[in-house]
Amino acid sequence: MRQIFASPRIENVERIVAVLGEAGIETRVTNRRAYAGHDYKGPSYSAKQDQSRWPAVWIVNAEDQPRARAILRDIGLAPATRFADELAQAREPKTLPPRMALAPKLRIVLIGAIVLLILLRYVGIY
Repeated sequence: MRQIFASPRIENVERIVAVLGEAGIETRVTNRRAYAGHDYKGPSYSAKQDQSRWPAVWIVNAEDQPRARAILRDIGLAPATRFADELAQAREPKTLPPRMALAPKLRIVLIGAIVLLILLRYVGIY
């Protein structure tokens, strides 16, 4: 079995199961609620949640996975990818920090020179 989709909303998971079932793909759902009532608490998309506890759709036969992924792509859903966060970071180009403009550098040098002159006058060398 391979996980193809997960969502904090059971309605999304049930719709994916229905779409894949219409295509003749056998699925299983894990982490489904034990009761049929409404989840009054509702999912919070802003709060960090443990994604391993979300309801998930699993493809029973591994041979059906490419077809299931294609169906999800056709309806506009990106299939679940293992290590998706790490892959996204690896694909981003490495950016160097922006170079400091000339004006701020010059300002720092001038302030340093003024402070140095004040210190030299205070010590009595200048």
